[in-house]
Amino acid sequence: MKRQFTLFIAALLVCAGISAQRADIRKAAERYIKANTLITNVKQTKHNVTLTKDVVTNGHFYYKKPNNQSMVFKESREMLIAAGNTFVMVKDGKQHVAKAKGKGNNPFEILQDVFRNLLSADNEAKLTDMADVKLETQGNACTITITPTAIRTKAKRRSIFTSCVAVIDLKAAELRSLLINEQGDNYTRYDFSNYIFDAEVSSSVFDTRTVM
Repeated sequence: MKRQFTLFIAALLVCAGISAQRADIRKAAERYIKANTLITNVKQTKHNVTLTKDVVTNGHFYYKKPNNQSMVFKESREMLIAAGNTFVMVKDGKQHVAKAKGKGNNPFEILQDVFRNLLSADNEAKLTDMADVKLETQGNACTITITPTAIRTKAKRRSIFTSCVAVIDLKAAELRSLLINEQGDNYTRYDFSNYIFDAEVSSSVFDTRTVM
């Protein structure tokens, strides 16, 4: 279980993990851990300060045990796959593969690290060495801000993001949005809705040929 990475579980557990006991966190994760598959709608919004209009694309997030997850946007032929410690992105017909290196320049790698430590039997385990994690709760909404802790200025400039902000609906125990702030005030935002557990998920959604 420690080797599994699920974007939704990671973001959900960060919220509870800072102020609650680890045993309560593991209990809150049971709904996701027991699920064999998960599908949600996802709306991707890309903001670029050089453009007058944001680019909005609709797609889906897929999860399938043991550790396969992807976001697929067929309209724009984009895809993001996370499997174990490997991350694959398809954009503009090109495939980019990255391995987790523990340098803090990949927001999904940081979420993976947080998730592993929250489900660890060690209740004193640090959430991550790669970022500062801050929590704010208002009503049923929990906002988590994750800021990479790159030591050198050069490393900060090379990082693909400056911070990651997740908003969780505590009542529904669902991730509502994930905002990845990039360099130069640009950002990519993912809004999630319509969670469906244990639905049939085709293996094609984890194949980059689906959008290439």
